[in-house]
Amino acid sequence: LTACASSPPTRFFALDPVAPGAAADRSSETGVAVKVDAVHIPPTLDRESMVRGESDNQLEISSQDRWAGDLGEMIRRVLTQNLASRLPAGKVIAPESPAPPSARGLIVDILTFQPQAGQVVLDADWTLLEGTQSNVVLNRSVHLTAPGASSAQGQAAAMSTLLGQLADGIASQIGGGGSQDAQR
Repeated sequence: LTACASSPPTRFFALDPVAPGAAADRSSETGVAVKVDAVHIPPTLDRESMVRGESDNQLEISSQDRWAGDLGEMIRRVLTQNLASRLPAGKVIAPESPAPPSARGLIVDILTFQPQAGQVVLDADWTLLEGTQSNVVLNRSVHLTAPGASSAQGQAAAMSTLLGQLADGIASQIGGGGSQDAQR
């Protein structure tokens, strides 16, 4: 007699917006609206399955733990929601909504965004652009970490937390309209 074998169930995870890290001052007026135009993620993360960093340059790609949607678009949506809770009302444009010509665009290039050595690591560059010529207003690099990478659920929660911290940093830099000089 052969026993019926069954696969463990597939679990789906999503990233969620988080409350601002500090009391957000949403009352001050910024000069222009901002729209998260693009989030670029590395090909190693651009997949349905959740990815975990391992030692010796190895990655673990889960066969059971999956993202509930496209990871890059989920990051873009959550970052937009996080920024909307940190900047004055009406100053963040939804990803698929048209932007006025005066709006600034935000491009985020994620270099690393996965568990490594017991914590989740986010290394990213972000650039704030102005006008149709894509003039760089601000350019920043960030390195953020959060505990909680022992499970897929912990990984998703930690990644959500890190997106909140990224939004905190971006909002603090562009909240006053940003400087006119490119900075790094």
